[in-house]
Amino acid sequence: MGKLLLCSHSLASVPYYIENMALNIYSLEEMCCYLKQNIDLIEPSFMDGELILWIETELKLPALAKKLEKRKREGCSLGEFVAVLASGCSYCKEEEIRDMQKTLADFEDKSELECRKIRTDRLLQKKRYGAAVAEYRKLLALCGADSILAGNIYHNLGTAYAGLFLFEEAADCYGKAFERNKNPVSDSQKKMALELSMEIRPSAEQERLDGPPQETLWQWKETYLRNCK
Repeated sequence: MGKLLLCSHSLASVPYYIENMALNIYSLEEMCCYLKQNIDLIEPSFMDGELILWIETELKLPALAKKLEKRKREGCSLGEFVAVLASGCSYCKEEEIRDMQKTLADFEDKSELECRKIRTDRLLQKKRYGAAVAEYRKLLALCGADSILAGNIYHNLGTAYAGLFLFEEAADCYGKAFERNKNPVSDSQKKMALELSMEIRPSAEQERLDGPPQETLWQWKETYLRNCK
């Protein structure tokens, strides 16, 4: 997980495998660390019997496993399930557990498409632009091509491209966004992206030397990026 963790419980001889992260988990503290760092990616499928069985048999925490099974059987929310799990050790503070619950509450009563957009928007907010581009492209294939939602997704896709300094692609996305959502912000962003796409093209001599000054690039980027929709 990138740092040393002090574990107060048994380590698993067989790890719990997080498929979408290609990650092996060996302790309850490591699981809590994973949850805290990736709470936006946690889905209801996380509450499965395999995890509960692993906690009981590999971590040798039957009381915690029984508590999780009981809450799952009663139909608890994902946030409640995570809170019970994170309370099983001292890795997460109470405030951190509440923050995780609040984050997961944003996904309640939302469609799968809406949940995926929220997660992708958070990738964008964390400046994980490449991952956001890939996910927004997938979302566009799932939603109505001419819907307002598609327009908002195109807007955010444009912002992700801008974060990668791909201003021509950003302008194209903002244009498609405005066609669908008629939001003047999308239109103004398109115009700015087109201007920047021209400015960022260095002369042949400049490109041969070192390209645009890095300070200028970062000024453009900080000026250009806007809140996602």
